[in-house]
Amino acid sequence: MEKKLSPEEERERDRVKNVKSTLESKLIQSAIGGNEVKANPYLYGQIGLSGGEQTYVDAMSGEDANKVRAEFYKEKQKERADLGIAEEAPYTTNYDVVSRLKKQLGEVQMIAKLSELEEYAKSAGAKLDFEVPEDLKNYSQGELYRKAVNEEGKIDIRKLDDKERDALQMQQVLTQSYERAIGLRAAQTNYFSDLSSAGKQIADKYSKETSD
Repeated sequence: MEKKLSPEEERERDRVKNVKSTLESKLIQSAIGGNEVKANPYLYGQIGLSGGEQTYVDAMSGEDANKVRAEFYKEKQKERADLGIAEEAPYTTNYDVVSRLKKQLGEVQMIAKLSELEEYAKSAGAKLDFEVPEDLKNYSQGELYRKAVNEEGKIDIRKLDDKERDALQMQQVLTQSYERAIGLRAAQTNYFSDLSSAGKQIADKYSKETSD
């Protein structure tokens, strides 16, 4: 018989599932990775930019993106009905989709432990010459921010001790490593597409001659 989980254990199980499904999402990796390349073209180079743009286009026209698009539009339609707006709600744009995905990623990166951010950054392809120290592995940005909130409701990192400040810096390194890794993957996905297309045209010419 399966052991009944406590409310706290259920919340932790759900948190781990959320982190895993988001950071392993092919849509997030392709759409946000492609967007990362488009937003930082000099970092990935001209050929990488071409690959990143194609990865982005493919992601935005895929079934998963269309599901997000349809869900977003359904919410707009409900809002329109609730507010009694006569104007037709505009259909979901690529901006809306990427904005939603980036917010989802940011929310998950905030609740993920440093050990998880390290794991998923490496699995996405980040080449890291360090390992997160054991003393920092269980920290999360959300936990640290809650502790750093001052009386005015603002984040004041002076309220954190040295270890906690190190953990916060490490969180930023790991999230940036993940996003750069998915950007690099997007850039390299179609790295040879221009040459492949040119070569295929020549090869197809001879294939037709052979078949004739």
